[in-house]
Amino acid sequence: MSPIRHVLISNDDGIDAPGLLALEETMRSLPGFRVTVVAPHDQQSASSHSLTLTSPLRILERGQGRYAITGTPTDSVLMALEKILKDDLPDIVLSGINHGPNMGEDVIYSGTVAAAMEGTMLGLPSYALSTAGWHPTDFSGPVAFLRDNLERLLAFPLRKGSLLNINLPDGPPEGIKGIRVTRLGTRIYRNVITDQVDPHGRPYFWIGGKGPTWEREDGTDFAAAQAGYVSVTPLLVDLTHYGMHQEMQHLEQDGLRGPEATAAHD
Repeated sequence: MSPIRHVLISNDDGIDAPGLLALEETMRSLPGFRVTVVAPHDQQSASSHSLTLTSPLRILERGQGRYAITGTPTDSVLMALEKILKDDLPDIVLSGINHGPNMGEDVIYSGTVAAAMEGTMLGLPSYALSTAGWHPTDFSGPVAFLRDNLERLLAFPLRKGSLLNINLPDGPPEGIKGIRVTRLGTRIYRNVITDQVDPHGRPYFWIGGKGPTWEREDGTDFAAAQAGYVSVTPLLVDLTHYGMHQEMQHLEQDGLRGPEATAAHD
């Protein structure tokens, strides 16, 4: 008999978000898993991989095996592993289901991806889950997909420092055409900042605008999601550009002056 696996669930939409509740309910209903939820107390979208360093963190119990953290998604996973579950560590980290896509450059801003990345950095297989639609109301498709395919995804051995970023079409199960393994797409930024005026006539600004559009490139997460497929993108914590690293070797030197400056001085 397979051992029971302990799953830590977190997110960036907050502990009461419908996407998290759908994921939690799904995981609690599947055999072979037990679940602990440790998530932000409130909305923390686009918090990226930020840690709270200037104010105290509090742990708020929200029922059996459920804890809200007064901080960011990264805070939540760190508090889970270093404090709440230090004597009962999870085997897997699932972050989501986010209310909206995390594709392309958005993974840099995403609190959902950051929570999974924190799990990766702390040595656990970690997965970020998001809906491909911006305002999901029907999680039945993502839930059906997870019921049928999660074990297959978990069975794939993740290398050290890697995680999976998964974008799921929202809506009914029949709307999901299958799975595509993808690379990150490219966002096109337009009208990201909107100008507003408050009731006193003072100008202010709001980041968000009309939202991103995307370059249409085959093989990307956006192309797969647009076509109705689940997009599975492997990510690395290591941001080193290894090709450029090799190309820049000629810039290395000993001492303050480079070879040309030394020759000119002599």
